[in-house]
Amino acid sequence: MPIAGATYYKEEGQGEPLILIHGVGLDHSMWEKQVKALSSQFRVIVYDMVGHGGSEHPPAPYSISQFAKQLADLMGHLNIKQSHIVGFSMGGMTAQAFALTYPEKVKTLTIMSAVANRTNEQRAAILSRVQELKAKGPSATIEPAIQRWFSKAFQEQNQRIVHQIRQRLQHNNPESYLAAYTLFATADEELWTNFHEINVPVFIITGEEDVGSNPQMSEQMHEKLSQSKLTIVPGMKHMLPVEGAALVNEALSSFIHSQAAAK
Repeated sequence: MPIAGATYYKEEGQGEPLILIHGVGLDHSMWEKQVKALSSQFRVIVYDMVGHGGSEHPPAPYSISQFAKQLADLMGHLNIKQSHIVGFSMGGMTAQAFALTYPEKVKTLTIMSAVANRTNEQRAAILSRVQELKAKGPSATIEPAIQRWFSKAFQEQNQRIVHQIRQRLQHNNPESYLAAYTLFATADEELWTNFHEINVPVFIITGEEDVGSNPQMSEQMHEKLSQSKLTIVPGMKHMLPVEGAALVNEALSSFIHSQAAAK
């Protein structure tokens, strides 16, 4: 399996590069349905963020600039000058930081199921989960996460898929996961200060029933940007790329092609 420096990645397909960034505690495998569907149109690249999966696990603390640089280094290794970037949840934070730091490397940006500008109450809730992680370890947060991420109907009808996600969470390195989750709990505050400076075509999408990355956050992001499209998916919780895979695949393809047609 390819490793660029200390970054584990996989790629499939040909065409314009499309890089997908996973969420906290997950890895490249969450994008399985996107790789399968979109590699007929794009050169699809998935990778494990710092502290996740097969990539490097440096000591804490982690910074959002560290995650953005990892992506820049990966693109350099793959000789990619510009790419479509899609970030899910914490990956959406990485994507924002990347677009702010390396705007010339971004063709389009998709921010999916991502947080922004948490309120004091929302910040307190996420920081309490950080404390729970410190006290009890990662296993304590897994089942509540599954309930936040998937609808009950999807859990009942897709037990194998949900079990795979659960296993992925169970196998995280505890120190790396805590470091990444701590960054996830705090980085939106840093990013929000300069968020309005993102100056590439942006697609913002989240689920109507997503309690953590809620529609209000997506609406705030949309209002801050001059070049953005907003979609709120009815009845959907957090894990859009998995539970709403067909819809997400069509939306991503449509957005990217519409931007190409507009030029």
